[in-house]
Amino acid sequence: MSYFFIINPGAGPRRSGIGGRIERFFAGRKLRFEIEYTRAREHASELSARAALAGFARIVAAGGDGTIRETAIPLIGKEAALGILPCGSGNGLARNLYIPLDFDKALEGLVKWEPRAVDAGLANGRPFFCAAGVGLDAEVARDFNSLSARRGILPYVWHAAKRILAYKPVKVAVSVDGRRLELLSLVNGVLNGVQYGGGARMAPGAYMDDGLLDLVSIRKASLPRLLAAVPALFGGTIHRRADIYSAFQGRIIEFDCGGGAWYHLDGEDFYSHDGKLRFTALPSVLRVIAPKQSLPGR
Repeated sequence: MSYFFIINPGAGPRRSGIGGRIERFFAGRKLRFEIEYTRAREHASELSARAALAGFARIVAAGGDGTIRETAIPLIGKEAALGILPCGSGNGLARNLYIPLDFDKALEGLVKWEPRAVDAGLANGRPFFCAAGVGLDAEVARDFNSLSARRGILPYVWHAAKRILAYKPVKVAVSVDGRRLELLSLVNGVLNGVQYGGGARMAPGAYMDDGLLDLVSIRKASLPRLLAAVPALFGGTIHRRADIYSAFQGRIIEFDCGGGAWYHLDGEDFYSHDGKLRFTALPSVLRVIAPKQSLPGR
């Protein structure tokens, strides 16, 4: 078995000595491994593609959801499996797959768990694996990525708090497998799994292997009302808050925002100049190393 590690040295709260910890873990094991560090955005995709061509069986991302997304893209439809060492701020994909957030336990799992097939999503030709979003969360992702010198959950919460007080939702036209909707929401999330990141269980009924995407809408409400819903969001019962929450499932979800719009894919921000977005489910296209209980309810 061979492993290729792609480490983002700036992911999440500062992580020191990741390369050394990996080397010590593999010392004495009859396993081939190499380590590389990312230097810029999209460098992880370049490294992952090169590792797949070199014949590595397991290509491991050590970083946040953005790094994991970049590493996973070249592995779509390939035999090589994605490994995850969660070192980010939200760790959404790791949480969806029940991969331990403890670094050493996740590292041990890479040599004992078997790969399993999961779905991915495609947004205007760009893949994502955990969650995408249009609206407030996309604006927060843009602020966090461009304005925050620090990583971690607290800076993200800070940017979210500033945005939520002034954010004015824009009505968007949405189609879910041909069903027409009009939404006026704070957040329009398109999820491949339950978790949104940071432990927020936005789509409690979602599965990463059902061939579907889940559209989740959080409507604008007073700040006290939104704050009162936070325990439900993290407790997996947000779907019971029909006063602010609605959800739909489909294979193809299309947005027309009526003009330019920011959106995010696994926390990485992008811009659509015409405000039109097409999300498509890609069933069972990625092999991921994860524990057996990684597919909820199965």
